[in-house]
Amino acid sequence: MRAEPRFRDQIRCLVLKDRRARALDEALSPADRIAFNDFLVSVVAVLLAPRLGDRCDAEDLAAFSDEVAARHRGERRPVNEFVVEEVLRHVYGVPPLFRTVPVPPPAMSAAGAAIVRYLNTTDAGIATDIDRILDTAEDLHRRRTRG
Repeated sequence: MRAEPRFRDQIRCLVLKDRRARALDEALSPADRIAFNDFLVSVVAVLLAPRLGDRCDAEDLAAFSDEVAARHRGERRPVNEFVVEEVLRHVYGVPPLFRTVPVPPPAMSAAGAAIVRYLNTTDAGIATDIDRILDTAEDLHRRRTRG
């Protein structure tokens, strides 16, 4: 399935620190948010590959989640490290932490955005290469969703 252009634009705005990112996020309907989160997982997967590789175990994912959450707490942008880990588990195909009560879609969006922001602040090349990253993520998204 092809990612909607507005989803790509929202990620681009997030990476480039464009103020429109918040408005685009707030404009998502509940159904749009679920579709956006699915694309966001593909973006996170592309961004994480150079950092964590193709395979990670639960301990590696928990450690990286703690790293992301600690940075965001330091910036006074708290994010739940367990929800960050849930996004990472989805990327790596590790069983979810939250089995009986799923994480609300807005919380998944916030955690995914936190991962993108963290990686963007630790790798200056992301912003300069955002269009290629989004193209790669869209290709992965199509393969993941078979569309």
